[in-house]
Amino acid sequence: MPASSMKSLHKAIAVLDCFSRTEPSLTLGSIAARLALPKPTAHRLLAALREAGLIVQDGSRDRYRLGLKLVALGGVVLSDLALFHVARPYAERLANQSGEAAHLCAFDGFNVMSIDRREMQPGRNEQVIIEREPPHCTSTGKAILAFQPEQVVARVVAAGLPRFTAGTITDPQALRAELAEVRDRGYALDLEERQVGIRCVGAPIRDPAGAVVGSISATGPADRFPDGRLPAIAELVTGTARAISNALAARAG
Repeated sequence: MPASSMKSLHKAIAVLDCFSRTEPSLTLGSIAARLALPKPTAHRLLAALREAGLIVQDGSRDRYRLGLKLVALGGVVLSDLALFHVARPYAERLANQSGEAAHLCAFDGFNVMSIDRREMQPGRNEQVIIEREPPHCTSTGKAILAFQPEQVVARVVAAGLPRFTAGTITDPQALRAELAEVRDRGYALDLEERQVGIRCVGAPIRDPAGAVVGSISATGPADRFPDGRLPAIAELVTGTARAISNALAARAG
């Protein structure tokens, strides 16, 4: 693929990355500003994505949303993802044991992808969730990132470490020190780093070859995650991650 085409592809992916559950619709101006692109360039990218069914415009024609085609593509990914199928009952058990929400995540090389969420109330469980989260400020992200090659960590750092709360780690050296602690203790913490009032404990999931390909966490309000309770939650989470890893290995034969 020509270099110019690759550059355009990367820009188009960056446009898709602008959307999230907290910001499901965005204006042309906000997308252009976020990506530091001229408005005509952002408009051309949005037009191409709209033509492909990956972006839609609302009635006012001033706001854009992700297209339903992404839902279909996400379903194809999940249908072929062993981690999703194997881990779901373990995630449900973690939610029941901890009394908190359990999040199952995979890694796409840049972002953590939330692919399932389990809660104690079955009616609140969502069947298909694919949402990007930054890896530097989530327990699931740090649990994965801590066991990646240095070039992967460097790529994440080079992409930027945006601040979300006062507790977000934005310094590359501090992040690497945090990842070393995660490797030492076997689990990661998010102490209101992604969202004020929310704490998480996450642990890595390994594939049959031993590579870390995902993670699982228990997540809840900070007042239910006091410092004194974190070790007990960590024991549940790390035990669940080991069980999922063992199940993946058994499935592979």
